[in-house]
Amino acid sequence: MRGNEPGRKIWSQWYAWHPVLPLDDTIYWLETVYRRESPDGFWQYRSFRPECERIQDLASLPLCPGA
Repeated sequence: MRGNEPGRKIWSQWYAWHPVLPLDDTIYWLETVYRRESPDGFWQYRSFRPECERIQDLASLPLCPGA
């Protein structure tokens, strides 16, 4: 089954060995994310991380880069 056929909506676990921007989260790099091929033939990424975990992670980011 090709990625552009109807019904191809399954997300597969994938290790982000290069930076990717999930549809539902901030940038992921060198960690596990989920991906699927869009009807246009491009990869789409999702983290499926709960909202409370996203908020905690954003709150722990330093205000100044390198801090």
